Amino acid sequence: RVLEQIEALAHDSLVDVRRIVAALSPAELEEGALAGALRRMLDRVQAETGLAVDLHAEPGFPALPTVVEVALLRTAQSALANVRLHAGATRVVVSLVDTGDSVRLDVVDDGRGFDAEAWHRSSTRGIPADSGYGLRSMRERLRELGGGLDVESTPGDGTALSAHLPLAPAREA
Repeated sequence: RVLEQIEALAHDSLVDVRRIVAALSPAELEEGALAGALRRMLDRVQAETGLAVDLHAEPGFPALPTVVEVALLRTAQSALANVRLHAGATRVVVSLVDTGDSVRLDVVDDGRGFDAEAWHRSSTRGIPADSGYGLRSMRERLRELGGGLDVESTPGDGTALSAHLPLAPAREA
């Protein structure tokens, strides 16, 4: 009986911690809007790796709902981690586009690329792939908010990721 109580308490505590972590806003967003956070992130990547970086965002890009900014920032972090670890790229371009009722974040690199079609087939059938956990996590996070992730890549030809979210995202049930 005591072990059952401990297990129930541990489960409840884990649920509480997950709620708290999900509600936290990343430190990068505390100093301003998403475009500024992306600029600082890209500057760090460039300083640490020598990778040429570009950010394309309209001047005065509008403030977005916090949940949208957090999701897009996390997506950019994951995408840039993939570029650093796997792409062998010399350049990465990040674009932030306001499409009216939604927002799009594109991350394009000139690296070695991968077989995106094979990854897509394995991820849609639930077949574990050798790589792509980060991509699946990005896609799942965006889908929870009513958006999505498009991945284009071929071996030897770089990679392009396009994350899109509605400005009024669906809440997770």
